[in-house]
Amino acid sequence: MKNAMKERLHKLSTNGVWSAILTPLTSDLSIDHGHLVQHAKYLLDQGCHGIGLFGTTGEANSFSLKERMYGLESLLKNGISPNYLMVGTGCCALPDTISLTRHAIENTVKTILLLPPIYYKNVTDDGLFRCFAEVIEKSGSNNIEVYLYHFPAMSQTPISIDLIDKLCKTFPNIIAGIKDSSGKLDHSLALASQFPDLAIFPGNEAYLLAALEQGCAGTITAMANANPRGIRKIFDGWLEEDPAVTSLQKNAFTIREVFSRHPLVSALKQNAAWMSNEDSWLRIRPPLTILDAKASSILRSDLKTLPV
Repeated sequence: MKNAMKERLHKLSTNGVWSAILTPLTSDLSIDHGHLVQHAKYLLDQGCHGIGLFGTTGEANSFSLKERMYGLESLLKNGISPNYLMVGTGCCALPDTISLTRHAIENTVKTILLLPPIYYKNVTDDGLFRCFAEVIEKSGSNNIEVYLYHFPAMSQTPISIDLIDKLCKTFPNIIAGIKDSSGKLDHSLALASQFPDLAIFPGNEAYLLAALEQGCAGTITAMANANPRGIRKIFDGWLEEDPAVTSLQKNAFTIREVFSRHPLVSALKQNAAWMSNEDSWLRIRPPLTILDAKASSILRSDLKTLPV
């Protein structure tokens, strides 16, 4: 069984541990491009297979199209290979999503993370299909990999199995996978079972070992900002059949549990400030707010109890 899952993993176009990268800000709350590049290089050096740029953790929907475009360009101009980037392009307005997708492609990035439009609720699968199809057809390229971003708790717009099936049949060489941020391991495993040719990435690394054993591709996770090396060790440990991998998974679960007691982006930025000794990380685009003094103190105390 494990050998079959390993063979399946290596056949996928993308796999491994991907960090949903935080977005550092300057004092005027614009993107700090220098620190963004620095943090991306740090995450890759720590073992991340790639960077998920401008997802939920990256505060994507708090930035304008130009800001997101310049953010991508700054990474590429400063030595981050497009092969290591999965760019979030989903917006409420269809033309905006198309513009960001075309911009990524024009800058040689072919791996796209596509969030559905998130304002209107209770939309039909037909409406969502038409939206995704418009983006793909107007992207200007057949050489792209689209990863559907299923995050119903945040978007309130789930991507159903029927919709995934229809998209795969219509765009078989373009729909490459799913980032499943449902928070439900059973859902990720069901996707992996029904769509064996897709790279299924749970958004929660706390169940990475179980996900890999059942055919998932790895994880795209915010927690890689705080625990990149530990999460990569789980992935490698599973491949190498290292008996220590179970303990590594327990550690990752415990670390995630500590951070999940707080608003996640805020807690991760606070941790980044401590790890780098740079208070510039304590900036976040409204309406999000940084941790208050009490919450910060609790987080720091809890982090001290974590396994090293």
